Amino acid sequence: MTFLATSGRNPGSGSHIVWEEPRKWQSHMWKDVSNLEKLAIAILGRLSRPPGSPDYAMKGVDYVDTDPLARATAVFPDFRDVIAGKRVLDFGCGRGYQAAAMADSGALVTGVDISRQDLAIAKKTIRGRNVKLFESIQTGSEYDVIYSQNSMEHWTEPSAILRLLSDRLASAGRLYITFAPPWYAPYGAHMGFFTKVPWVHLIFPERVVMAVRSRYRNDSANTYSSVALAKMSIRKFESLIRKSGLRILHCRYDAVRGLNFLPHIPMLRELFINRVSCILEKPARASVRSMDDSRSITDGLPLLQP
Repeated sequence: MTFLATSGRNPGSGSHIVWEEPRKWQSHMWKDVSNLEKLAIAILGRLSRPPGSPDYAMKGVDYVDTDPLARATAVFPDFRDVIAGKRVLDFGCGRGYQAAAMADSGALVTGVDISRQDLAIAKKTIRGRNVKLFESIQTGSEYDVIYSQNSMEHWTEPSAILRLLSDRLASAGRLYITFAPPWYAPYGAHMGFFTKVPWVHLIFPERVVMAVRSRYRNDSANTYSSVALAKMSIRKFESLIRKSGLRILHCRYDAVRGLNFLPHIPMLRELFINRVSCILEKPARASVRSMDDSRSITDGLPLLQP
C-alpha cells in the first residue's frame, strides 16, 4: 500500500499537497478514509522522507557496532565487572552481538529471542564463545543477572514478563533494564525511521501514522500494537516496577538533549524523558513485600546525569 504526498505547481498557485490513492488498496485495512484523514496523511507524507530512500538513523535505539556493550556501560558503568563469572540471560538477544560481548567479559551467557531469523545470525556471531541460544526461557533455568535492552517498550504483556524474569532470577539476582524511548517521548512511536516530526503519535491519529508508515514497511501493520508497541509510559513503567516485588537498587531517567532537570517536573517528565534505566534485585527472603508498601520509585534513589 502506498500513500503519496506530492508537490504540484499550477500557474499562479504555488506548491500544494496532493492526496493520491494507493496503488494497492487494502480495503480491509483502510475503509472509509475521510477527507480530513486524507489531508492529514498527505501532510505527514510531505513531512517524511521520500519512499525508497534510506531509513533515518534512530539515535539511542540503533545498534552501536563499535562496542556492543556501549549502551549498557553508559547507564550501568560497572556492568562488565558485575557479569564476570555470572550466569547471565540476555533477554531479547537479537543477533547476538551483546551476548558475545558479555561472554568475552567472562559471563556464562544464555541468549533468548523470538526471532528465528535473528537467532540464525546470532549463532554465527557467538561462534567459539560460551553462549547458548533459545527461542524462549527454559523451564527450571536460573540466572544471577538478567539484561534487557531496548525491549521493555515492546512488552505487550509486561506484568507477565516481569513475573517470568523474577522467577528466573537466583536469590539476590539482579535484573538490568534499559529502554528508549518511552511512549510519550518525542519519538516514542518508533516512527523516527521515516519522519523527524517529534511526538508524531500525539499530533496525528494512529490511523494516519500507520497509513504513512505503510509507504516504508510492507508488513500490513495498521495499529501500534501490531508493531509490538506497548505504549510504555513513565507512569506505566513505575506502576509495573512498584508491583513487581523486586527491590529497586537504582533508577535513572535521561531527558532529551541532556536536560535532566525535566524529569523532576511533573507536567513535563512524560514528554521529555528519553531513556529509562533501572536495576532491580530479587530479595533473598522468600517472602517479598510489594513495592506498593515501600517508598516511591524516585524517593531516595539516584537520578543520575549522563
